[in-house]
Amino acid sequence: MKKKQINRKEMCIKTDIPYSTYSNMHTRKSESISMRAIVKISNFFNVTVDYLMRDDLPIEPILYKSDSISTSSYQELTKDKKILLNSYDKLNTEGQEKAIERVEELTQIPKYTIDNISEELSITREDVKDINLYEIPASAGTGMLITDDVPYEIKQVDLTIAPQARKADFALYVRGDSMEPNYYDGDIVFVKEQPYIDNGQIGIFIYDNETYIKKYSIQEDGVYLISLNKKYPPIKIEENTLFKICGIVL
Repeated sequence: MKKKQINRKEMCIKTDIPYSTYSNMHTRKSESISMRAIVKISNFFNVTVDYLMRDDLPIEPILYKSDSISTSSYQELTKDKKILLNSYDKLNTEGQEKAIERVEELTQIPKYTIDNISEELSITREDVKDINLYEIPASAGTGMLITDDVPYEIKQVDLTIAPQARKADFALYVRGDSMEPNYYDGDIVFVKEQPYIDNGQIGIFIYDNETYIKKYSIQEDGVYLISLNKKYPPIKIEENTLFKICGIVL
């Protein structure tokens, strides 16, 4: 992105990838990776899928070859994976899309997946934590109501990737752009539930029956909820209006 002089949102627009999908992949907040998105990104940057999927490759990208991938890391792959990668890179864009569809279909069939094994292993791992991820997002724009009956899913979080989740009591989605550049639409924030927050900290608040993720600011003329994106005006907390501090964003 630096070489192309574009930001994350511009890349998502050019590749037709939902920003939330990219954000979850980039921050490793998702337990699964969208191969369809990987293909679009690799095609856009003209690098191999192998380059995007591996953590141990050199910084300089490995460009597509006319025949097969030729890297030191490639030599470390198993024979079956080499066959798959070689065959995949011989396909055109439409063929790659079809190949991904077939693989995704197989992942939905328990007979061909290792989900059961993974779940058994994760139970004994000390670096994994189950956390409630609420489906109705904390808004980074207009605000949204959170009540006791809000639906949620239990999300497994890898604490080696998101260590801040260790102290979290729940998690929420961010929607909108008012908290950019720190928090983007589709990001997941981890929240420690507490009834207080220090001046200048980011928290989750309920104000006038709507829920916000904002910066808490105590000023001479009162308390404000501040957006990090300057195009959004501060929200002043008026007296005799419901206001509650739900917790601090970790």
